[in-house]
Amino acid sequence: MYIREITLHHFRTYTKQTVSLGRGLHFFIGENGVGKTNFLEAIYVLGLAKSYKSEDEDVIQYEQPYAKIVASVQLNQGTRTQSIIISEMGKKALVNATEIKRLSDYVGLLHVVAFTPDSMNLIKGAPLGRRYFLDVFLTQSDHFYFETLSQYRLILRQRNELLKQYAITNRIDLTLLDVLDVQMAEAAKIIIAKRKRFLEQLVLKAQTAYSWFSEDNDSFQLEYLPSMNEDPLSMLAAKRKSDFHQATSTVGVHRDDFEVKLNQKNAKDFASQGQQRLAILALTLALVDYMSEITGEIPVLLLDDVFSELDNKRQNRFIRRLMESGAQVIITSTSITDFMTNQSNRSRVYRVNKGSIKEETNRGQQDEKV
Repeated sequence: MYIREITLHHFRTYTKQTVSLGRGLHFFIGENGVGKTNFLEAIYVLGLAKSYKSEDEDVIQYEQPYAKIVASVQLNQGTRTQSIIISEMGKKALVNATEIKRLSDYVGLLHVVAFTPDSMNLIKGAPLGRRYFLDVFLTQSDHFYFETLSQYRLILRQRNELLKQYAITNRIDLTLLDVLDVQMAEAAKIIIAKRKRFLEQLVLKAQTAYSWFSEDNDSFQLEYLPSMNEDPLSMLAAKRKSDFHQATSTVGVHRDDFEVKLNQKNAKDFASQGQQRLAILALTLALVDYMSEITGEIPVLLLDDVFSELDNKRQNRFIRRLMESGAQVIITSTSITDFMTNQSNRSRVYRVNKGSIKEETNRGQQDEKV
């Protein structure tokens, strides 16, 4: 799949901006702070119905009542229009001008994989970011996972509220707590199994990509660290006293984690900065392959400042891999490099100024006819 055309209304720095896109590579060039990342963020919001870096209301242009993103999306089987509107009243999603009542039915229609400078936190950051990583890609490719995760979160809120009430009143409805535990355990089993399977599939593709990038013989692993064992209900029972004391659920898939490892060692502690970056790029390429295989549609790939720490050799390797992937790729940079100039006949280049995007060249533009 790829975006043919996208229009931003009152989104961040853009009052109204329409950009025509095609297959293949797209370079968005401009100084820092002019809106390159905002454009990538808009595509991400269109696909996931949420930003990866801020609250919903923050994307609305100052003193405007709403932000709106509209795009024409080309699929294997035809074209559709997708829209997302964000206002103080909430979010509204539309497909072919028909409102989608539940966002769970909208998320996953446009598949998006993103690399940003914050992606390095997947190795160096807190477990919350790694759980978000799991959920973002599983919700795009597995609707049942999305439904189960939403159900789990609702049960978790209800359970935590019950525990907080107990901390205040020293009284609790044990029958209700038992029911919530059973429901929570059933949802947890499904989520754990799907997360484990996802990482097992992803690591095979990431190992290939990492070896191809680094030219070393390092082994690449993803180790799932679930908070619960094979019997979630028993664990909830065993942790109940601690839950009463802390007034929160101390065990559950909301506390899961995983580690990125090189040569059986945690990359966070033992890998160099360069190795860590290559590991994240390998995961990014692996995700494109995974999403393509699972959904039958190649996702849109967003790369924010991806080349800044890669030497020319690895830049060329990476770009060849991107072109072979068949994905629509949106790449930001502060300047045109010699490497990009060499690719200009096979890509599109756009200049980004404050609140404005203009295509500089369409040389070598690929045929977009279906």
